[in-house]
Parts: sequence; structure tokens; C-alpha cells
Amino acid sequence: MERKTPELVRGVFRGIQSSYDRLDSMISFGQDNRWRKSLVMMLSIPQGGTVLDCGAGTGKLTELVQYHFPGCKTISLDITSEMFRPEKNRNTEFIEGSAEDIPLDDSSVDAVVSSYMTRNLINVDRYFSEAFRVLKPGGMMVNMDIFNPTLPVFSQFFSLYFYRFMPVYGNFLSGTGSYTYLANSVRYFFTPEAISRKIEEAGFSGVRMKRLMLGSVFIHSGIKLTGNTPE
Repeated sequence: MERKTPELVRGVFRGIQSSYDRLDSMISFGQDNRWRKSLVMMLSIPQGGTVLDCGAGTGKLTELVQYHFPGCKTISLDITSEMFRPEKNRNTEFIEGSAEDIPLDDSSVDAVVSSYMTRNLINVDRYFSEAFRVLKPGGMMVNMDIFNPTLPVFSQFFSLYFYRFMPVYGNFLSGTGSYTYLANSVRYFFTPEAISRKIEEAGFSGVRMKRLMLGSVFIHSGIKLTGNTPE
């Protein structure tokens, strides 16, 4: 896999920003929004609270947060501003920036969410530490991503579909090579168990994993308790 850099990741998403939502739904057989809804339903946000969506992209997750928590404030953060859809997320604040260096004050948000972002980061540990830093005590981080499933038979089907068919199909429809990168970002990513350990090492308590789609999608969550400090 080509060495991952911020410039590489920006280039990947700039190339597919106009077709990303359509292909995302097609490749997931229309399940991507259902998985995002599962993430949102795990959240607990106080009235008037602030939610930071890291790697917000076209705002699908931000939109669901706004729908289920209409009194909250949302912030959409992404390194690729071309992905932003201000016409769709009219009541959110958009920030072009990195989840590995979040440009917000300490203890300034009530929840940090992200979907399909962590495998595109250079330093996952840095993101979890930054999420911990910007959360208020009692705040919650919820993260979802795609992983290599280990269930017999399904893991073989997943490999055939995701690493062979999907890149060819996605590259053809998008007119780019971006889907080869996206497939490899899953192939060489951490295990769900490793992600749980990293979240705990960042200082979070009550870390949980929710398994979806036969173990090819996981949602991780953790809480910043009052007085928590990373070891």
C-alpha cells in the first residue's frame, strides 16, 4: 500500500467527492445509513450540547445527529473541504482541519463522533487523544469503521467482494483509482480489539464494541469520566 499522507488522503476524497454518497450506498447495499443510525442511537447528548463530527465528509452523520438531537449544535471537521455540503447541513459549523490536531479548546464539546474515518488517519492514537482532550467530562466518543471480518465463509466472501470486485467497480464509476486505496485502507487496518485498547489508552472509560454486518463493521464507544487522565 502506498505510504499514507494527508496529501494522499485529500487527493483520494477530492477525486470522489461528487460521487461518494451514491457509491457509498451502492457498495454497502444501502446499509450505510442504517449503520450510522446505530451509531447515533448510542449517543447521549444534553439539551443544547455540542457534537463534533470528525471526518464529516458530505455530512450524512451530521445530518442524522441533527435529526435525532434537534437542540444540539454540530461542528463538521474534515481535511477535505470539497466534501462539505453546506446546503444540506445548514445549521452546522464547518472547519477544514485534521482530526489528529483538532482546532478546538479543551473540554469544549459534549460528544465526538466519526464514521469510516479512522482507517484514513496517519496516527489513530493521536486522534483518540485529541477526542479525549476536547470532550467535556462526562462526554462520549463514538466511532464506526469497517474491519476485516473473521467469521468463516463470510470472511472469504468479504475478501472477494471488498478487495477484488469493489475497487474495480468503484474506480470505474468514479473515474479514479481512489477505491483501490479505500479497499487497502481496510485490508491493512487494526483489528477491532486493537482499536478498543487504543481508546482505553487515550483515557476513556467504559469502552464498548458493537458488532454489525457479521463483524465487518464495528462501533466503538468510550466516556471521558471526571478526572480521567491518560496513563
